[in-house]
Amino acid sequence: RSLARFIFARMLAAVAALLSFTAPLASRPVAQRGAAVSMGEKVLSLDNMGLYSGKAAQKAPVRVLTRIEDLRVLTSLAEAGVLSAAEEAGVFSKLESAGAFSTAEKLLPLVEKFKLLSLFEELLEVEAGLLFTAANFLIVFTPVVLTLQICGFVPFPQGPVIPVEALACLSTGAAGFALFATAFIIGNLQEEPASFQQ
Repeated sequence: RSLARFIFARMLAAVAALLSFTAPLASRPVAQRGAAVSMGEKVLSLDNMGLYSGKAAQKAPVRVLTRIEDLRVLTSLAEAGVLSAAEEAGVFSKLESAGAFSTAEKLLPLVEKFKLLSLFEELLEVEAGLLFTAANFLIVFTPVVLTLQICGFVPFPQGPVIPVEALACLSTGAAGFALFATAFIIGNLQEEPASFQQ
């Protein structure tokens, strides 16, 4: 019995080590300022990406996803029944047979209710490596807790605590995998095209 616990603990430790891998950050060129050139009132600066004005006003970033959320476009799309109509018309055969469009249509108002689009837009500003790290911590939470329980460092739950621990383990795992997928998408969006890399 103790040999089985030892092997199980080693297997969980190996799985935890594999899941804690964080992808390396993409190498990005660092913009360096060159000498500023003065032309009367205007000051122009040159860097390795091109010429820009030192006194140019910064534009506020365009928040497309937040604006879509504010206009409640997804709720309007769900109420109009566009996806259900496409499903009934047989536009998408495989997805329609699974009923994916009607399910997605029912979930669109929840995306707006929980402000998932603005959350995703804010996450675009966070480095993908940091998101991968947080996701990996959430993913390995359950195997680490189980390993600590098997080794006797943490007691096994008893009584009414069992469902609480099960819920905590399941929710951290689900959140970790969702954050990992989000980090993967954001990492791809943050990559600079090959034409800008030097």
